[in-house]
Amino acid sequence: MRVQTFVGKAGVEALRQMDEHINAWLEDNHVEPKFVKQCFGYGRHHDVSSDEPVVLVSVWY
Repeated sequence: MRVQTFVGKAGVEALRQMDEHINAWLEDNHVEPKFVKQCFGYGRHHDVSSDEPVVLVSVWY
């Protein structure tokens, strides 16, 4: 079993972009997900001094 993890911001538009990215990855790689795990957390992006909310999606296939 293998895993691919996606990380994105927790805003509505960012989640839509993550959906598109995950769907494209699934289609391009012809994988069948066996299990999906989502987590919410905070992370620093680039030069931002404060933590921003992020969503992590792990797709096991």
